[in-house]
Amino acid sequence: AAISDGLKTNNSLQEIDMSYNEITSEGARYISEAIKINTSLHTLYLHHNSINDALSFNMTVLSAVHHNHTLQTLRLPYVRDDDKKLVTSEVDKINNERTRQGISTLTCYWW
Repeated sequence: AAISDGLKTNNSLQEIDMSYNEITSEGARYISEAIKINTSLHTLYLHHNSINDALSFNMTVLSAVHHNHTLQTLRLPYVRDDDKKLVTSEVDKINNERTRQGISTLTCYWW
């Protein structure tokens, strides 16, 4: 929770790599709340963490990205082939919204 609190208030941080930090699905919820508020972050890496349900983790984070207009690069945990369509669809929705609003699109990786 401490890192997510810092993300909520830090207005200068542009890139953070939180991969390999044993972040759980609960941690994803905290990070998502911070992403909704943060206005400076451009790049966020969250791959290789302690996630039981990568699809749920990724969808939680992506739902927050709908509220964030500065994040441009996002690297999420790997999802099974069956779930890739859901993640792709959510990223497409975000980019369609951003295109309509004239905001930079999101490049998202999950492997």
